[in-house]
Amino acid sequence: MSNAVTTADHVTDLSARERPLDVTLTRDVDPPTPAHNLLVGFHFGKSDDIEHPAIVNAGLVPIGGEDLYECWWYKGDVELKTIGNVRIAECEDVAVTVLQQPDAAAERFRKSTYDAYHELLAGVQTTEHCHLVRIWNYFGDINEGEEDREKYRQFSMGRASAFEELGVFDEAVPTGTAIGTIGASELSIIALSSKHDFRPVENPRQVSAFRYPRQYGPKSPKFSRGGCVSVAEHSLFLISGTAAIVGHESAHPHDTVLQISETLRNLDELCAAMSGLHDGPRLVLDNECVLRVYLRDSNDLEFVARKLNGMFGSVRSNVVFLHANICRRELMVEIDGVRII
Repeated sequence: MSNAVTTADHVTDLSARERPLDVTLTRDVDPPTPAHNLLVGFHFGKSDDIEHPAIVNAGLVPIGGEDLYECWWYKGDVELKTIGNVRIAECEDVAVTVLQQPDAAAERFRKSTYDAYHELLAGVQTTEHCHLVRIWNYFGDINEGEEDREKYRQFSMGRASAFEELGVFDEAVPTGTAIGTIGASELSIIALSSKHDFRPVENPRQVSAFRYPRQYGPKSPKFSRGGCVSVAEHSLFLISGTAAIVGHESAHPHDTVLQISETLRNLDELCAAMSGLHDGPRLVLDNECVLRVYLRDSNDLEFVARKLNGMFGSVRSNVVFLHANICRRELMVEIDGVRII
């Protein structure tokens, strides 16, 4: 990876070791302690040197760096099972449901998405964790097609139809990310669910995605900007894919320099809004969070990394920079992440 940001071996402090849930970003899949079991591992890279039923490779590659693994660990038993095309990992507090299927062209993508979500959510219903908390969506050619024929809009239509039929209402939609992979040939959907209540949060600077006006497609995107799930031992804060959108409009089209500043402001506002969900200190993005930064232009790595370093105050080992396409063609950067307190 570039000298701007380096990724070191994960070092877990005592509080993280004592939590039942931990998220790490490393070059391997070594657990924080022998008592931790892998719930899901997101493999960023091209190699397939580690095989594990809980590892997902969605076709995302780190910019200029080695393969990395964002691993979600649970300190306790994890049950793994497969139902049809769906893989499920379930523990006491949450479940991860994964569906990967061949990608489809834009004109067939609405039905492909609709069918995939039906199968995915049927898998979720076989677990003890019925509350959707977080969904990551990755597929190729996200900007293929014009206007309502665009693949992302077709995806939004298929997802919305499945949610409506299955009773997932706008006010309860999970946090989400929809990103275009480069060179991948699969639709990958990864859902996190819980038996504990999910509390969604919206960004006061932005129109809720599920309330976007018609200009963004026949069906609005169905996700909340952020949210939290709390259990006795910790609170899990989830940040949706966040970009330079103010109100419902894209700010500074095609300008990464201005967009990253706007994106970081949105993240700060979202953290302030989510802070009201717990009794602790204000939520901040520090060395305990794990972030994914999606860049449309890999040449923007150095500048964006410097901006993040300035925000954090030092070089981070908990940020992965991924070459990817964003759902709106004029957007150059998007960031999502997780923080456990």
